[in-house]
Amino acid sequence: MSQPSGGKASALPEGIFIAVVGPSGAGKDTLLTRAAEAFPDRGDMLFVRRVITRPSDGVTEDHDTLSVEAFEKARQGGAFSVSWGAHGLHYGLPAAALHAVKSGHAVIANVSRASLADCLGTFGKLAIVEITVAEATLAERIARRGRESGPDALQRIRRSMVVVVPAGATHIRIDNSGAVEAATQAFVAALSSLAPLPGR
Repeated sequence: MSQPSGGKASALPEGIFIAVVGPSGAGKDTLLTRAAEAFPDRGDMLFVRRVITRPSDGVTEDHDTLSVEAFEKARQGGAFSVSWGAHGLHYGLPAAALHAVKSGHAVIANVSRASLADCLGTFGKLAIVEITVAEATLAERIARRGRESGPDALQRIRRSMVVVVPAGATHIRIDNSGAVEAATQAFVAALSSLAPLPGR
């Protein structure tokens, strides 16, 4: 295969992985859905669905489902770019996410804060958008879901609000304690800054 003058093959544009993190109840899924709707013509942006060992309930996160056995088989077969476990479940991002970043795309996904170091090692260029919510507001949202009691919810909230940012990663924090429209605007602006239009 011939190469351009200079003897080196031209490099692909540099992509980026944008990790969206925050505690359960922070509104990450809502913001991701709204952001995807805000960029209908951005073919260079990819919002990735997670694979989870939990049936979809049609209410919370829109995700793909595998049994634990099928998930492990898929993981061993290289189906995931990054995978992790949390709260008794297994989560994975499809291998296509890594291929997209290598091809110069901005890939956006909801991930566990514990997987951030793996994300940096896998994708090479990492930006973290942390969605925060006031503790009292978060406890109220989780209580409305009926999954945990007040004391249990508060304990998990306090653990999940600590985000360790790996060296070399960009970090943006967005407060979603108030009107979701304001947080959506801030989230869309953050994505636009992290993944500007090609050529700009």
